[in-house]
Order: sequence, then C-alpha cells, then structure tokens
Amino acid sequence: MSCDISADVFACYFPFLNRSASYLAKRGYVLESVLDDRDMVEKAIERVRRAVARESFNAKSCLDRPEEGAVVARLALYLAAATGSSHILRRFADYESKNFASLLDKIPGVQSPGCKIEIGKDLGIYAKPSQEVMSGIAVVQFPIAVRWSTYLKYAPQDPHWAMINRVVVRGWVLLPMADYHRLLEEAYEERILKTVDENELAVGKVAMKVDMSKLEDLVKKYSYKPLPQAPVAGGPDPPCMKAILDALKAGENLPHTARFAITTYLLKRGWDVEQIVDLFRNAPDFNEKITRYQVQHIAGKVGGRKEYAVPSCETMNSWGLCPTNLGCNVRNPLQYGKRVAVKKSS
Repeated sequence: MSCDISADVFACYFPFLNRSASYLAKRGYVLESVLDDRDMVEKAIERVRRAVARESFNAKSCLDRPEEGAVVARLALYLAAATGSSHILRRFADYESKNFASLLDKIPGVQSPGCKIEIGKDLGIYAKPSQEVMSGIAVVQFPIAVRWSTYLKYAPQDPHWAMINRVVVRGWVLLPMADYHRLLEEAYEERILKTVDENELAVGKVAMKVDMSKLEDLVKKYSYKPLPQAPVAGGPDPPCMKAILDALKAGENLPHTARFAITTYLLKRGWDVEQIVDLFRNAPDFNEKITRYQVQHIAGKVGGRKEYAVPSCETMNSWGLCPTNLGCNVRNPLQYGKRVAVKKSS
C-alpha cells in the first residue's frame, strides 16, 4: 500500500476499513476476549459518549497504544448498536466519518493521492490519478478521477454534486481533493453502518455481556424525540416536505438543500424558530448553536435580515427532492395543501 504509516497506527486512525479489521484479526483480537477486558469495555463506553456528545477526537492517542485504540473503536460501534437506538448509532457513525475525513489531511503518511486512492478502494470507490485520464493544467485543480458509477453511489444529494456540474472524461468524474474527501466520508459512514448489519450476532453478544445501563442516560438524551406537530391550517404537507419530515424522523442525515427547504416551508406554515430547532434534534449531526443561527438567518432575524421564500416545485425537483417528479400540479409546495382542501370540498 502507498500509505507511509505503520499498520497499527493506521488501524487506530481508520478502524472501520477492511484493512484495519484484517490487521486486528491477524493480531489475534476476538470479541469474546475483548469483552472480558474490563478496561477495554470502559474505554469503549467512553468513546460512545464522546462521539454522541461531539467531543473532539484526540489523534495523538493513536501514537501511544494504537492497537488498543482500534479495538476500542470497533467495540464502541457494537455498543452504540446495542443500545437499540438508531439515532445513537447514526450519530456515532456521523461523528466517526467526520473524524475520518478530517484525519486525511492531518496525518503524515496518508496525505499522498496514492494512499487516498487505496483507502477509496478499500471503501469500494474506484479512483485513479486524473493524469491517467487527461493531461494539462486541469490535473492540478482536479487531481482525482472517480469512476462515474461509484461517484453516483456516494455523491451527496445536492446540486453541487450533480453530474451536469462536474467535469467528466470518458466515464471518469474529475474531482478536487476536498470533494474526493467528501466521497470517502460518505462511503466510510456507510461502511460503519454496514459493519453493524453484517455483525448482528456480535452486537447481540455485546448487549448480553456489557452492562448497558451505563449508557441509559445517553439514550434518553439523544434518542428519537417525537416531531413537533405542525399547525393544521393550510392542509396536508406535500409529498416533498413529508419525505423530508419522514427522513428526519428516521434520523437520516439530510443534504443542506433539504434542510433549507423544510425550514422555509415550516416558517411559512406558522412554526417558530424554536419548534424548527427542536425538529432538527433528530439529525445525526445536530448542533444546537449552529442550527438555531441558521434557522434564524432563513427567517430573516439575523444576518442580512432577509426572509427566504419556499423553493418552487421546479427548484425542488432540480435538487432531487420531488418524489413525484412535478406530479402534484402546483408551482410551489405551499399551494399543495390548499389544492387538496379544495378537491375535498368539491
């Protein structure tokens, strides 16, 4: 591998890669023996707490006892899943994937494009240096070429990531390094959640062996909270907004466009800032201070004091947020409820 870093330290920094799992297996770590190590279990519980609370990750710890750090991380994932709360699990996965992305630029030995391409391969992203696809000055701006099929699989649902806004050469999407990092982050989060799906027996063993009451307070604080009820005036929500609300209820990580759209819509439906902030508490990456400012900004209460309008149906469709492909026969989501109400009364 083209990464200039020892296998144990690599596994500590990126514990959910296949390469890291293989390394730990070769070193003889098995779940049963790890669960018998009280110190390891306590550290794993603490890692879950720090992840869910969004506390900073101490990368230097991987230089002291790297193997232990990697084992603790993987056990922490099983603990997060063993709480039975999908919101705790998604919050954990979001935290770990963001740490992963931030380390790609910070850790000596993994900063070369070749190393990052190998990491992508581990995650199922087929990439290569862009100079193998094209020549010229553009390769400096777009150093990584990703096969279109894997690009579409991991690209966020946002207009910035639409293929029409990308440079594509013979089926390869050319990316700045920062955008490639974002793809890796998305793939890493999917790997974390997939690891749980593929190891249900291990999660069950952890739930049976560990005193899960030590995480009860965390579950109560961060698990799913019923969504605030919208005012009934204005009729039912349109399919696009209902889909966004359902995604929030499921604890999914929404693209910025969806967050913006639902905020503008609910403000027009009579929700206040605090109700909308509470709505976003189910998001895996929820940060109360940032969320409140963003909602206030959209409401025209801070910043430029401009209150934003609800995006039109055409805009929602272009953002990939219209499940009916403009089949509601309205121009703006706000008109949907009134249209349904008129149909019922006729």
